[in-house]
Amino acid sequence: MPLNPIVAISNGLTITASMVCMSYLYQQQWRQTRPRGLIASVLIIALTVLMFGLQLRDPELVPALRRDVAGLQAGQWWRVVTPLVVQPGGWPQFVFNLLFLVVFLPIAERLYGGSVWLVYVVSGVAGQLANYSWLPDGGGSSTAAFGLMGALLVYVLRHWGSTPRRFPVLAVLGLCGAVVMCINRDGHGAGLLTGACLVAAIPSSAVQERPGRVRPAHPPSGRI
Repeated sequence: MPLNPIVAISNGLTITASMVCMSYLYQQQWRQTRPRGLIASVLIIALTVLMFGLQLRDPELVPALRRDVAGLQAGQWWRVVTPLVVQPGGWPQFVFNLLFLVVFLPIAERLYGGSVWLVYVVSGVAGQLANYSWLPDGGGSSTAAFGLMGALLVYVLRHWGSTPRRFPVLAVLGLCGAVVMCINRDGHGAGLLTGACLVAAIPSSAVQERPGRVRPAHPPSGRI
């Protein structure tokens, strides 16, 4: 099936905007935020690698877990979630999705902590559910990865006043690209917008914004 050029362009725009904003966040926020363990990042990446290894060993795992409308209608409810853990496209899909997880997950977890589980799972499932209508045969963790992109784009917009103007502009373009993807029936857009909406609802107090150690506003007065 030939790739819709509008879908290709909107994907490219969104991925590029997310990559640039992600690079900025690593540079500006990674060392300034309180250190948080990257438990979710390690577990999700490890699960992705493990499941792909099992998929290579037993190819029947893919049809058992991928999107399948008939199976879902027959009561195989797990097919709402399990398409996230298989890569029906083989090595190319696995490499690209793993790259997305490696670059986006750690900074997302550093900024949002345990909420990154919610972003990953809910946005991933939302993208899969959209694709049940738009592209009923397939799977992959990319819908969840796009949810992480949406989370980072919203973080940049949340701090637009203290961020160089080009980054909030890129964040807006990335979100617009996701809207175009949805209009053109691409589940990546649904995943990204779901992730963006989820983190937009997270209270600011739950988002890392300051260094782990805060110095006193005034130095000690010296000897008394």
